[in-house]
Amino acid sequence: MIKMLSLAAAAAALAAMPAQAMLVGSDAGFVAPTVITFDSYEGFVTTGPEDVGTAAIGVPVLLSSGPFTEIGAFERDLGDNGLWGARGNPIDGLVPTPTGSGNFVATLFAVPRGELGFSLAAPVAGIGAYMNQFQVAGVPNGFTLLAYDLDGNTLESHTVSVDTDAFGYNEGSFLGIHRTAADIWGFGIAGNNLVLDNLTMTAVPVPEPGTYGLMAAGLGLVGWLARRRREVR
Repeated sequence: MIKMLSLAAAAAALAAMPAQAMLVGSDAGFVAPTVITFDSYEGFVTTGPEDVGTAAIGVPVLLSSGPFTEIGAFERDLGDNGLWGARGNPIDGLVPTPTGSGNFVATLFAVPRGELGFSLAAPVAGIGAYMNQFQVAGVPNGFTLLAYDLDGNTLESHTVSVDTDAFGYNEGSFLGIHRTAADIWGFGIAGNNLVLDNLTMTAVPVPEPGTYGLMAAGLGLVGWLARRRREVR
């Protein structure tokens, strides 16, 4: 008799697999996201830890950083990456998003670990933010996104760069990490001269790459077994 993996066994095997992560450039896959906008801050300079989550989303999120990090900054010159500001475009009167809706976080110098960090009171599967970085003309910039587990171990790290129009306003990218399990307890952005807004989180994991294939195989197996029973009868 040939033994085949049942749907339950396949699901159990899948659950036992280590969580996988991926760098994401959009919050489109974040189901029922919670967002911290930093709108309630007005130029508060700190190194942390500062709880930026409780008032905004009802759950503590501690921000720690290096000297001269400003929560609630409302304008920044990003050099060759243009300008950021929360008061709308002064040239054409448009209100860009998301930074046009409120204030944002801006750093000048790196902490000893070279990182802007967020510590979470409960784990999430996905976390990211809309961000940009100061850029010198002709010189590529770069910073690193890191996800940490409960013990502070690095789950994943991704080095990225953002290149926007030197004459643009509030241009940037949503960048984050989305895993197949809710095991992210900390999020770090390692780099200098960063701007960040709309910190976005979701507790819903992204499906494993093989999940749909296993489901299809399992359904096919169920159908095959049903046909075999009918033939035997």
